[in-house]
Amino acid sequence: MTAGPPDFVLDQYAATSCPVKTQYAFDPTMRLRALSDEQGWFDRSSSTTPGVSSAIEPSLRAGGDSRSLTRGRHDARVARALTAHHRDVLVDLAHIPASVNRSTACWAAMSVGARLILGGELPMDVRQHRWGVADLLIRDRDAKDHPVYHPAVIRDHAVLAPIHSGQGGQLVASTSSPFLDQAVIRGQRFRIETHSNDLIELAHLWYLVGAAGFGADQAWGAIIGADPSSKPGGYAVTWVNLSERQIRTFAYQGERQWKKHSALSRYRHESRFRVRIAEHALGRTGADADSAPVCEPVRIPQCQSCPWWSTCRVVLADDISTAIERAPLDPREIMTLRSLGVTTTGDLASADVESLLPQYLPLVAHRGGAEDRLRLAAHRGRLIADGVSLERITSGTIELPSAPIEIDLDMETSAHNQVYLWGFLIHDRREPGLEPTYCSVSSFSALTAPKEAELALEAANRLKRYVDSVEGVPVLVWHYSSYETTTLRRLAHRGHDATQDALDWLLGFSRERFVDLFAVVKKHFFGVQGLGLKAVAAQGAGFAWRDPAPGGLNSQFWFSDAVNAPTAQLRQAAADRVLRYNEDDVRATWAVRQWLRTLS
Repeated sequence: MTAGPPDFVLDQYAATSCPVKTQYAFDPTMRLRALSDEQGWFDRSSSTTPGVSSAIEPSLRAGGDSRSLTRGRHDARVARALTAHHRDVLVDLAHIPASVNRSTACWAAMSVGARLILGGELPMDVRQHRWGVADLLIRDRDAKDHPVYHPAVIRDHAVLAPIHSGQGGQLVASTSSPFLDQAVIRGQRFRIETHSNDLIELAHLWYLVGAAGFGADQAWGAIIGADPSSKPGGYAVTWVNLSERQIRTFAYQGERQWKKHSALSRYRHESRFRVRIAEHALGRTGADADSAPVCEPVRIPQCQSCPWWSTCRVVLADDISTAIERAPLDPREIMTLRSLGVTTTGDLASADVESLLPQYLPLVAHRGGAEDRLRLAAHRGRLIADGVSLERITSGTIELPSAPIEIDLDMETSAHNQVYLWGFLIHDRREPGLEPTYCSVSSFSALTAPKEAELALEAANRLKRYVDSVEGVPVLVWHYSSYETTTLRRLAHRGHDATQDALDWLLGFSRERFVDLFAVVKKHFFGVQGLGLKAVAAQGAGFAWRDPAPGGLNSQFWFSDAVNAPTAQLRQAAADRVLRYNEDDVRATWAVRQWLRTLS
């Protein structure tokens, strides 16, 4: 008789994470690649479980995006808020030594009836292939004879939203009084459309608590997000009934294409699928080693931070999900195309979209505008197949406004969307051969709203003085996209006093003399990678940034380093890097404009 696959367990994140992760975790041909600590979503700590005789090898305990017991900033704040009010009834297991069996410690804490348990690793349920760590376990105070617990997760995002007309409120408690019997109806709702994964993870933990012998009859779970509680200094504890049908999913068949499921039923569906994947992967040995895996990878936004992306990237080299990065098709759209024989960009480029649509559209009715999305992807596929990155969609000369003096403007903002740098490239076209000159107004220090306004005023004064100095000579200011004008309006309308005269002048000047170069480009071109400045300047004008990793998001990290790096040398290096990047941005808009003027 052939032995079945060895025992294995999955954590609460597996059910909401990419199923390919589970497949790779247990595939014997892939596990050898995961022996490095860089594959951090494996748990290699040893553990035994009360009531379970068979030990699980550390490499057979896996999940999706398992978090370390080391607390993040928000988790630590929530832990402090709970400890401040419940020190005498709270057990914190996150700090116990690694040598101590954490699941045994959690089981013991539940057995003695601790009111609150932080960071408890629940006993494994090997039969159902489950294990996991609960951010918080909250005792049900209505259960008198035997301790009963509800799981809670801590998440660094807001989970509550205003209610719409006709909606009921949400049951909410606070970290000062987090228990279910202390929760009250609050005039808000849970953000189910964006945070259903929180509920699916809670469902996993609820089943684990029940398997350990401490489960409640009713499936309640709590999320402690970034929402403030009604009392100062605490956080809202949002209670959700996991058996209530509120997760909206698309169904391929039936008259009603959208159906609502409870977190418990949705979890069971996702969990069974991943258990099947793991069993199949563990059985791929010997004669079965070449059998096809249960699922194939599809590129999604989370791939970039996945430890397996380097593996999937090879498999997906010419896949539609990888090649088409702008307005990408979602996983269901990709899988539908695959089922119709369209896998690569070459397949898409040569496909007859008209003949695909009758079969394709009924299967992707979850997406609005599915037909337009497919046509757009097919257009990009044809350009990729032809080696074209930027397509001219008009003919003739591109008419651009001009002036004797043209200035390119670009702003840099912090992660909090505050402007810390105004960059100008001044080109006096009255003197042929004169190179444009870069100048900037910046502050590499901690930003506040008054500091941002002060910097904006300084930049406005700088530009006004220049325009005044060339009195009578027309000046145009070019920018790429509407961000600069939108930000200028925000800053000018923040308040009004005598010192804001220059900002008011700049706002009026912008209405008459600012030109959005992106609007011009959008009218005349279609880009495989979109029409962002980086793509158009490089692919059209042949411009290259000096920085090896130019980008707005990266510049926010550089600004943070310019303010917070531990040494003056590092802070100056980061500031210099931002300034070079900003200068290249305005030189790129200048280069695009010169290129456009050569086209006919």
